[in-house]
Formats: sequence, structure tokens, C-alpha cells
Amino acid sequence: MTSKATDFVLDKPNDLEEWRAKLVGKTMVDGDAQITSEVFHVKDLPNVSRVLGPTTPATRDYIPNRLNVQTDENDKVTTVYYC
Repeated sequence: MTSKATDFVLDKPNDLEEWRAKLVGKTMVDGDAQITSEVFHVKDLPNVSRVLGPTTPATRDYIPNRLNVQTDENDKVTTVYYC
């Protein structure tokens, strides 16, 4: 994901429950995979986001509007949160 300096804001967005409903329990794919009710494309995530696998190191910088997407070893989303 790429982001611009203007993408960063000081407040957390209020759409967390919407993202949870869209992503938790679904498998993340990249490329030309067909979208189903169980799959979503990584390109559909917000500009300010990051995907964290089970062994992915993560910085602790404070970016309140960054959507963090945690996945298991099979790229299935386990949780999403801001900051």
C-alpha cells in the first residue's frame, strides 16, 4: 500500500465496525483471484493500511487512521483495528 502525507490524520475513523464486517473471517488475495463471499482483494483496503501476518514484525508508530489487518498463516483475517 502506498500513502501520501495528506492521508494521515489525527483522529481515528468511525468505520471500524464496517471494516470488521467486511473482512474478519475472509481470505485476502492478491492478483486476479475471483472474488467470492469468502475472499477479498488486498487492493480493496484503504490507502492507509497494513497487513500483519502471524510472524510479521510491526512498528509501534502512532497513525490513528491506519487500518491494521491481522491474518493467520492462511491469509484469513482474524482481526482489524486502527492505530
